[in-house]
This record gives sequence, C-alpha cells and structure tokens, in this order.
Amino acid sequence: MIEREISERYFFNLHDFNEKGRRRKDGLSFRDVVREFERDFHARHSTEYALNFYGNSKTMRLLEKSCDAAPFLTYGMDLTQGTAFDAEHDPYINHEIDKRSKNIYVYGIDSAFMTEFDKDGYPILDEDGDIFPLTLLIDKTMRDNEVRLAVPTLDDGDETEDVTIDVPHFEYA
Repeated sequence: MIEREISERYFFNLHDFNEKGRRRKDGLSFRDVVREFERDFHARHSTEYALNFYGNSKTMRLLEKSCDAAPFLTYGMDLTQGTAFDAEHDPYINHEIDKRSKNIYVYGIDSAFMTEFDKDGYPILDEDGDIFPLTLLIDKTMRDNEVRLAVPTLDDGDETEDVTIDVPHFEYA
C-alpha cells in the first residue's frame, strides 16, 4: 500500500558540484546541502522529520561521491510502484534485485537530526523523537536538479468519527 506523504521539493544546481560531490564555491558537500534541506523541512513541518529522500540516479551518484562512498556501494532503492515509496513491496523487490548484483546497495543514511553516536561512531536512533535514518529512493521521473523530502502520514483524507466504547470497570476485593 502506497502511503500518503507530506513532502517538499528542493532545488540545486548539479553543475555547482565537483567530481567529489563538493560545491565549487565553498567546498560544502552535497550531503551537507541535504542536511540543510532536512532542517528546512522540519522548520516547515515542526512536528515532522523527513524520512524519505527522493532523487534520480544522477542525484544519488552525487550523494555517493559527497559521502566518499566506496566504489562498490550504490545509493538508493528503486521505486517499483510509481513515484512514492511502497513500504510493503519496494524493499522486497529491491532485495531480490540486490541478490544478483556485484554492488552493495545503501538504502539509508543518517538523518541531520541524529546527533548522538555510539562508541563505534554509529548514529543512535531516537524512536521517541521519531528521528530515523533517511531512506534513499530513486525516482526516475525527477529532474537532475531537484530532490524531494517526505514523511508518510496516516491521514488518508477520510473523515473519522470518534467512537465511545464502554469498558467495564472491575474492582478486586
């Protein structure tokens, strides 16, 4: 089932970055630019943190370079059900594709809001704060100079009605 999402589009110039994924004018990595996008997303939706990062294959390669990824690592999960992440089907289908590949696929990176690290330097999840890794999703319909950050929402647009359920109260003697 494809979930509804709260999303924001962000734009950058692919040609502003060098072969190492650093912005030519100031050396800022594309990964750091993505962190700025994440902070802006949270500022616009103060109760939400982006969970999904959508970009095309060129954008994922730029992200790989900016993270100094090893050559055998490939960033991003292909969308199989359109232009939104299908949490039920996409991981399974991509896992089947991965089995036949020489590369190792990276489907998530740390969120800009993951600020605590364990003794080995790995980011610590903040489940209570809803801060999780950013899922990397390849959307072939996106242009070279744009990304989309999103968070799934349970809001399906239908009106809901509050229902009162009488629950018996028991006392023990």
